[in-house]
Amino acid sequence: MANPAFQSFLRQFYETPKGRSLRLQEQALLDHALQQVFGFYLVQLGDVSKQPLLDNSRVNCKVLIDSALKSASSFQGVCLQADMEYLPIRTDSVDAFVLPHTLESVVDPYHLLRQVDAALIPEGHILITGYNPLGCRIMRNRFGEHRQPFKQANLIRAHRVVDWLSLLGYDIEQVSYSSISCLTGQDHPHRWRWVEGMEKGLEALGLDFGNVYCILARKRVASPTPVGLNWRLSNWLTAVKGRPTVVSNRQNARSTVTTVQRKNPSSESE
Repeated sequence: MANPAFQSFLRQFYETPKGRSLRLQEQALLDHALQQVFGFYLVQLGDVSKQPLLDNSRVNCKVLIDSALKSASSFQGVCLQADMEYLPIRTDSVDAFVLPHTLESVVDPYHLLRQVDAALIPEGHILITGYNPLGCRIMRNRFGEHRQPFKQANLIRAHRVVDWLSLLGYDIEQVSYSSISCLTGQDHPHRWRWVEGMEKGLEALGLDFGNVYCILARKRVASPTPVGLNWRLSNWLTAVKGRPTVVSNRQNARSTVTTVQRKNPSSESE
């Protein structure tokens, strides 16, 4: 079951001064990750912003899927209204998925990831954005003016999403966070240098308190292993040199030692 109330809240929230600054931070992370995404079909799950999020993508065909297409007029592509719990997409048909706060809007996010995995082609990409529960601005919203919508949202930490993707067999290519902006004012265009230094120090320690995170992962494809080939090249090389060689007899379940020597040309004349 989806949470359309949180999606509707984000559409309105991103138009306010407080929400606009968060949207700009998220857009910067998306633009950087989309530079590594190629293909023909790109599907965005969830319409969370009146402003288009995929304008800087190089993918030709873009598709937007949501349960309620209220602000789809700004989306440059195909719009489809459907239940995100049961995606109407054929298996192995999509080159890339973009999930902007989509996992925060469903009750079972891992179920949605399994559906995305089934529809994604081998070596395809999945791009996920979400709010960091430990982010400074997010914590202020959870206990401040917008506490009710943020408390209803299923906020998930980035490392948990990474664990889910790793379990599904994905290679994590990028995990990035936005800045800690609440210490410098809500819409201040510049950050203090000491804040930037503190962010780098926290990042080096593995602690991230950015408001928005962005995860880029690639679907791993296991290489098939040939079966029935039990011979080794090293055994054939020893046969050329006239050394003892172990040949395995699978039918009799035993091994015999055979000495292979070079044929002496002088023995043919005799």
